[in-house]
Amino acid sequence: MATFHLKDRYGALFHLRRKRIRLLALGTSTAVLVDWLLSAGLCVGLAALMPAPVTIVALATLLSLVGYIWLALAITQAGPPASSPHLTAWDAALLSFVASFSVQTGAQLGAFST
Repeated sequence: MATFHLKDRYGALFHLRRKRIRLLALGTSTAVLVDWLLSAGLCVGLAALMPAPVTIVALATLLSLVGYIWLALAITQAGPPASSPHLTAWDAALLSFVASFSVQTGAQLGAFST
């Protein structure tokens, strides 16, 4: 016969439910991060195929374009951008724009000069 602890207010089911929610959020965050890394890697690969003088400009442009695509995905499919416990398409769009602006700033500062 099962025994119940009267001092345990929440019970084992509550703790299992909390653990499952955390694991689902971690899986979602990992999936969005991997998808963003793949799209950024595609941008780097396409920019590497360009001639040397336009490589940095092409990379910044492609990253901005991917940012707008992630933003369109976030507007049409994702929920509100605030109070989400895991990464969403909004965060991926922000990462793309940050990467694009970082490449542009690095180009202005001469970090990519040969």
